[in-house]
Amino acid sequence: MSAPVCYIVAAGEGFVPFAPCEGDLVIAADGGCRHLAAVGVRPDLVVGDLDSCESLPDGVPVQRHPVRKDETDTELALRIGYDRGYRDFVVLGGLGGREDHSFANFSLLLYMKQRGANVILRSETTDVCVILSEEFCIEGRVGDVVSLFALGGAAHGVTLHGLSYPLTNATLTPDVPLGVSNELTHTVAHVTVREGALLCFHVHAPSV
Repeated sequence: MSAPVCYIVAAGEGFVPFAPCEGDLVIAADGGCRHLAAVGVRPDLVVGDLDSCESLPDGVPVQRHPVRKDETDTELALRIGYDRGYRDFVVLGGLGGREDHSFANFSLLLYMKQRGANVILRSETTDVCVILSEEFCIEGRVGDVVSLFALGGAAHGVTLHGLSYPLTNATLTPDVPLGVSNELTHTVAHVTVREGALLCFHVHAPSV
């Protein structure tokens, strides 16, 4: 049985409809309420400063925060899910629109990974995650684009199998985008990072 998932719905672009299972937690981060209302999914909690949430769903608990605060609404939602024991997260509506918010979410991927949580930022075409000092499998279609960037410093011992441009025990650094625009040559690719973090973009090829 799969572990329960905490879904966090932010106000950004590229929202993907989803169907939560029993035991999953759905948190609307401020304006994410609009996305959920459009697909008929009721959140378990609304969190944020509510500056972009026109209306709140009836009977749903709300954690209201000041507009002037140190954390983004998505970060607040991630912390709540983590404190409730969730370790697998999917963030929807967290890519596109304001580039600074997207970049902030990339930083949160690393923050959560360092604390033992797995977070996927998902849009209509792309999944983004962090690979941290581990062996990692990427599953998809042949031709899917995969880009890998060092995050938070150099990534050492990077080995890639099942991609058009393989690597063996390489070092990737944040100032050289060597890992951009690779492609799956098999339905499963293997990425190994001995030390450090990679930001992984998996762009799914359109269905035939």
